[in-house]
Amino acid sequence: MDPITKANHAKRLLEDDILKEAFAEVEKDIFEEWRLSAPADHDARSDMFHTLKGLERLKGRLQAILDDGLIAKSRS
Repeated sequence: MDPITKANHAKRLLEDDILKEAFAEVEKDIFEEWRLSAPADHDARSDMFHTLKGLERLKGRLQAILDDGLIAKSRS
């Protein structure tokens, strides 16, 4: 798939209200689980941290695809 087509797909995903709501809910759930977890529960807190980082990485990758496509579009 060419970069511009991929960028269009990424843009639709990043602007999709349902997906944005799902990301926000997952983040909220993670923070609530962290808040309620015992300070000594390092494994659970580590899992929550890694889940949050994975979500951030997914959003960042979608943004990178969009940015790459915008660059490709500006060069064409």
